[in-house]
Amino acid sequence: MNRLTHGRVKRIHAEFRGDEAVELDILEVTLRLGEVARTRIEADTVLTRLAYKALYRAIEEYCRKTGQRYPTYRTLLGYLDGAPIESEPDAAARVVSIAKEGGR
Repeated sequence: MNRLTHGRVKRIHAEFRGDEAVELDILEVTLRLGEVARTRIEADTVLTRLAYKALYRAIEEYCRKTGQRYPTYRTLLGYLDGAPIESEPDAAARVVSIAKEGGR
């Protein structure tokens, strides 16, 4: 596994329990992470990199379909869960122009 030894470091900690933990174990076996990682930390890093790439693609797809530039967590989660795509972007992603009233 290629590693950069310089630059900023970002650590992510997540804890999965119950069904999610079992599903995660199944994903790790399906992806054969044992073949690309020697330690548990390396396996978590490889899986997180893969998840990051998949998330990035999902965001690009959503933005392309909706024209919205910055979907929120809840909006993207709904999209991934199969909710209908909103026709109008969230207010936070829109630019609003407020015209000045004359005399003020």
